[in-house]
Amino acid sequence: MPELPEVETIAHQLRAELNGKTIQDVRVFWKRSVQGDINDFKKNLIGLSIRGINRRGKYICFCLDRHRHLTLHLGMTGKLLFSLAEKERKHLRIEFTLDQGLSLYFHDIRKFGKARIWEACEPLLPRLGREPLDKEIVLQALQSLKTNRAMKNVLLDQQILAGIGNIYADEALFRAGIHPLKPAAKVNPDKLKYLSEVIPIILQQAIDNMGTTISNYRPPNHPKGKNQQFLKVYGREGHCCDICGTKIKKIRINNRSSNFCPRCQPDENV
Repeated sequence: MPELPEVETIAHQLRAELNGKTIQDVRVFWKRSVQGDINDFKKNLIGLSIRGINRRGKYICFCLDRHRHLTLHLGMTGKLLFSLAEKERKHLRIEFTLDQGLSLYFHDIRKFGKARIWEACEPLLPRLGREPLDKEIVLQALQSLKTNRAMKNVLLDQQILAGIGNIYADEALFRAGIHPLKPAAKVNPDKLKYLSEVIPIILQQAIDNMGTTISNYRPPNHPKGKNQQFLKVYGREGHCCDICGTKIKKIRINNRSSNFCPRCQPDENV
């Protein structure tokens, strides 16, 4: 699933191409890709201009005329593309036709992605937590927790910090030397402070590298991300840790894989 750095990369590329463009037509090929009534979805988009494109957590947010917003969550395999090969059309879920001959295609193999229109009177994405790109904000969010939930689960909770997923949670916990099963309330305060410092650094490095391409992620302008070249633990089960040489281990936490180094991230009787 695209996480904060991947979605930020996509939003940046969309912004450069689509700001100021007008939506002329909308075609929905898979009705469950739209939250709400499809006819209302189309009617509330056609004729509106795009005033800005931002990211919130893992959501791409289109700021439109009449103070409306269109949000797109890419799910597991969603992509937003400016061009589509014929063989890719079978997984086309939504097509947006814009002026000046432009089109934007929402391509989604697994069909978990969702598009939604938000009216001016609605608070936008109210359930999302704070953005994790500032160390002070991250520290405040983590220090306020009084829970024995596993630290990995805390980082994946979008109501606490918005945008972190499996890849960057694993990488941040490794960098901070925290076992993924460590109860959040029992993490050493110094380690918690260090974790709050490394999370923005890891995310910003991934943004600078245009995200992590492992399987399905692809930005609209097609070049793959480069951050997979710099991963320390994610996807490296059985490989030797770059720091200590111990083999990276993978466990399951709430049906999600977690990769870590048993030596650099000791369990400390978690």
